[in-house]
Amino acid sequence: MFANRVLALLAAVWFGAYLLAGYGVAPLLFQSLPKEQAGSLAGVLFSAVNYIGLFVWAILYLAGLSAQKRSYGQRSKLSSRTVALTWLLLAISQFALVPLIRALRSGQTHWLSNLLGGELSFWHSMSSSLYVLISLLGLFLIMRLLRFEWQ
Repeated sequence: MFANRVLALLAAVWFGAYLLAGYGVAPLLFQSLPKEQAGSLAGVLFSAVNYIGLFVWAILYLAGLSAQKRSYGQRSKLSSRTVALTWLLLAISQFALVPLIRALRSGQTHWLSNLLGGELSFWHSMSSSLYVLISLLGLFLIMRLLRFEWQ
């Protein structure tokens, strides 16, 4: 029981930082700093929050697997597939979209834009959409952790 509360707190702290970074700090940076400097700082901020999220959701995934083994196959509060999807989307954001946007912003080419095409505005929109999706998945998973389960 204590471990579940610690995991819920860990996920909630990450979720709060994730929301604050994307919906609070980043818009404020772009309002108050030159576009180039704001973009650079926002990229560093998003990278930090993404790395923390990768760590948190990996721990939650492993804890969920351990709990399933101990409960002899009964349903757990968290779907391991949903946690894995959240982790995968964070990894895509961190290791594909962040470097791609950074490269396009500095006028360089990137293998993903060479392969799939698209300009900076397209990839920035994709990144923003992914950010919203990860936010919704995070909210859903935290609600499940706190036992506001939707069956």
